[in-house]
Amino acid sequence: MFSWFSLFNAPLSSGQDYHFGRFISYKKTAEQQEFYQHSKKSFSQQQYIEGYENYFKYLCFYDEGVDTGNISFKRDGDSLQFKIYQGSAIVKGNITQRHLSAHVNIAYTVKDNIAVMRRLLEKNYMYTYSSFSLAHGMLKAKIFFDNTSLSPQKVFFPLREISINADKEKELLLDEFNDLDPVELDHIEAMNTPLKETKLRFFREWIDKTEQKVALLPTQEQSGAIAFVWLGLLLKLDYFVTPRGKLGYDIYEAIQEYYLEDNKLIEEKNDALQKAILKLKELDSKKLSKSLYAVKQTFDIFTPNNPEEIRAFVEETLGKIIWYKEHKYEEVILTIYEYMGLYMLYNFGMNDCLRELVQLNVRLHNTDFHAALGMVNLIKSDKLDSSKIAKEIHKTIRSYKKQYPHLHDFSSTLNYESHEKFHHSYFNAVKALNFSEL
Repeated sequence: MFSWFSLFNAPLSSGQDYHFGRFISYKKTAEQQEFYQHSKKSFSQQQYIEGYENYFKYLCFYDEGVDTGNISFKRDGDSLQFKIYQGSAIVKGNITQRHLSAHVNIAYTVKDNIAVMRRLLEKNYMYTYSSFSLAHGMLKAKIFFDNTSLSPQKVFFPLREISINADKEKELLLDEFNDLDPVELDHIEAMNTPLKETKLRFFREWIDKTEQKVALLPTQEQSGAIAFVWLGLLLKLDYFVTPRGKLGYDIYEAIQEYYLEDNKLIEEKNDALQKAILKLKELDSKKLSKSLYAVKQTFDIFTPNNPEEIRAFVEETLGKIIWYKEHKYEEVILTIYEYMGLYMLYNFGMNDCLRELVQLNVRLHNTDFHAALGMVNLIKSDKLDSSKIAKEIHKTIRSYKKQYPHLHDFSSTLNYESHEKFHHSYFNAVKALNFSEL
């Protein structure tokens, strides 16, 4: 029987990793951008080995200048061996002048499991480039391509598909089926202990506080407000705690179920959200703890969204907040501002600059959590610290000014008279930013 508890025998990850959410950064150095251009040129000249070498250099991630080790590759004569790390999955591949072949070992099974095989067969119909298979007791995901049909722009999609889906299915299968034996999990590191303890504590506190808040709201009159509160909690847990495996998928399903267009009344949907959160509350600490661990990622699970789509969401939500303000439902207004930022981080593929600005706003709603991790507190005597906030905004805008020359530092335009007015002015300023690179 597989147990994620084996992960806690792994050495602690070095340093203090305070990355929140499931996304990864798009940041690439100027040197990496050159590698990408070299890769395109090599592919166009049918020099595929060199093309892939440069492409993998482009895909590498760096943390403060240090290679995170999310990709490794080695030239061996006329072939190139590589490994790509994506959460629990390791994509192992071989590239020749003619072909790219790669696979992920999912789990070992000593007997035919009809439920597992049926599930993976259904997944095969859903995927475009990759497929699952069983060979000599090993469940695998695999891809195979002719290099003449690929380019750096095209190879991204099959590599991303097998990486993301194999990671997801590997975790879910090992969580759900006790007769599967784990393989290739030594690369997973135990989470920084202080960070894990803080996440576990706030996981409980946030649920308790949310239940208390909902109990004070009239269920019939404010069903829409209650939905914001429950959804905001689930989004917060996903962003700050970020459990993996079955627990992370349960949160995902609860959120997705709410947004389904299934003609259910909002009260019914709220009941479903409450039941999902009750299940989370009843989790024992050991089960919750085993879903928290550090992973390396190469591909973002989000694809970039049209800026107009993001802007439309902000405008629509700000309009709803105005309605709640006009109808004297002040008790949920700050919750909706927090929900707006968390929803954007959960649903939209944003450029790094916009994402960092949204994260800063979410941070202002959760200064106690950040303070527990030793981060600078942006609240002073229950008031927003305008100088510290302006400094953070200026730092973010300045770091992206070269890439987006039309950006402007909007910190001086913000309204610090109250928390409500601040957040309203903040999102109005953010949605007006010009991210044109020309």
